[in-house]
Amino acid sequence: MKNLLIILATSLLFASCKESAIENNFIYFSEAQPANVNIISEFPKKFIGTYAVDTLHGLVIEPKCTYLIKKETITALKSELDSIPELEFRNNQVYDKSENKFYKTFRKADSVSFTIERIDTIFSFAKNEIAKAYKSSLILNEQVDGKYQTNILKLTTSGVKYVTLGTKNDFTKLQSELKIPFETIMEENDTLHVVLTLSRADFRKLLRKEGFDFESNFLFK
Repeated sequence: MKNLLIILATSLLFASCKESAIENNFIYFSEAQPANVNIISEFPKKFIGTYAVDTLHGLVIEPKCTYLIKKETITALKSELDSIPELEFRNNQVYDKSENKFYKTFRKADSVSFTIERIDTIFSFAKNEIAKAYKSSLILNEQVDGKYQTNILKLTTSGVKYVTLGTKNDFTKLQSELKIPFETIMEENDTLHVVLTLSRADFRKLLRKEGFDFESNFLFK
């Protein structure tokens, strides 16, 4: 019971945060991508909008921020909900005191089901973030210890493709197809990550590639 309440509380007390689909990034770049392209201070109008994979997963691009939305339905006994101080069952709905909001709620016998939204901010023009617009794509760079982790939002005929670059498989794919110069960062004979150095022409070729480990297609909504 205690473990269930901890899991439930953790699920409910979510906040906007920056998370990567890749826990241990393997690919970094020596400079913000693509090289020799102007930095932008907000996203162009053609990218602004709301996109969705399905009814539970969405992507929102605003002028100064872009984020993922995931809806999740949680089911628990009413007695378990009553044990969480931040929640209250009010007017047959779950009320979140910390967020000052009601959740869409369904009740069956002693069980309560309600739907929440999780928000994962991808990019918000923070001090360590650099955005560039290039070839119908938004290139989102985050500086980490003097190098850059790079993600891509690419306009398609049906919406937006979100690509998170960074796995060993992605690196193998890029090296076999593009032969990009790179530096290997080692620690105690183990490879921690690689740092790629690309020309603008190299990056243009990278943009044409498909089949990265973490890529999702979001449709116009």
